[in-house]
Amino acid sequence: MNITKTLITSLEQYINRVQSHYQNIVKLIADAALLITQQNIQLQQTVMIKEFWYIFAQLDEWINQGKKISQKLIEVNIIQYQQQQLIELSIQEEKCLKENVNLLNEFIENLEFLSGAQLLDINYINPPENQVAFNKEYGIQKLDIENKCKNIIGYQRVRGDGNCFYTSFFYQYLKMLLQNSRQNNKILEFINKVNKLNLTLFFNGQSLIKTQNEIQIKQYFNSVIQELLQDNSKLLEYFSKSNKIFYVCSITIFRNIVRQIYEEQKNKISNFLDGDLYEEIVTWQKECNTNQAIIQLLSEELNFQVNLYFFRRDGIDVEIYNQNQDLYQINLLFRPGHYQIALCQNPYVNCHQIQYQQNN
Repeated sequence: MNITKTLITSLEQYINRVQSHYQNIVKLIADAALLITQQNIQLQQTVMIKEFWYIFAQLDEWINQGKKISQKLIEVNIIQYQQQQLIELSIQEEKCLKENVNLLNEFIENLEFLSGAQLLDINYINPPENQVAFNKEYGIQKLDIENKCKNIIGYQRVRGDGNCFYTSFFYQYLKMLLQNSRQNNKILEFINKVNKLNLTLFFNGQSLIKTQNEIQIKQYFNSVIQELLQDNSKLLEYFSKSNKIFYVCSITIFRNIVRQIYEEQKNKISNFLDGDLYEEIVTWQKECNTNQAIIQLLSEELNFQVNLYFFRRDGIDVEIYNQNQDLYQINLLFRPGHYQIALCQNPYVNCHQIQYQQNN
């Protein structure tokens, strides 16, 4: 029992005793008044009688004030108790969060160890580079005789770790969702989709995700999304090498979004496939050999136009999926074995592309 509660108990007991005596006095006075009336006795007002009634009134006021003080103490004690409960709950939540992050870190470290990803000390997605850098990287002067890359104003390097297609696509998709979160409900639909996903991930034929891992991945991912909804300019920072937790959670989730779309819509592309793509989609660091078929499904299901710049040894092909000038566009650079992000000049270009163009 705390000090405040002890004080309240003692005060209430004291007030109750005084009130009991007060009520006895009231009863005696009432009985005396009745007797005086019956005997027709006239009492003169004396100083002592006046003083008695004054003290009697003060006693009544003291009882009322005591009850108010007792009630306030009770309210204060309740607030203090609630505050203490909140503090204890906060400490417990913080402890639980640390345990979850530690388990998530352990899961990611094991994944990196198995895949050798810890040897790649570079960002998952790098800051934008200008058109000069793009031309040099892809040998545009030699390859782009037909000027097919005229809309490209720069590019972003993507780490070549076997997840580059998913990284390049998901970064642009997520950025568009965040930038337009106030104009539509697509980001909320996306979050609901993520929460309903059953996550699957393999490496070397070994299943990596357990129930607890799935819960932690979703919780961490959603917490970052809530932060990015307040400031979406931090998205690139979350795809830096220092934020591997978010990167792993993101690519795991996006691979499973792709898996779900593929399982629901694969009959549309079955004629273009040599076999089932399920294993390739849910295997960490495994590129899909028929990404064009996957891009077709994603562009239609997510309602984006996707522009794929395909760099061959002797030229460049531009493949457009779900073509519609009214849609937002995702722009991919593909050189056999590796995907990166094209920064393009078009009506529905990403905000960071527009800003980058103005600064250069």
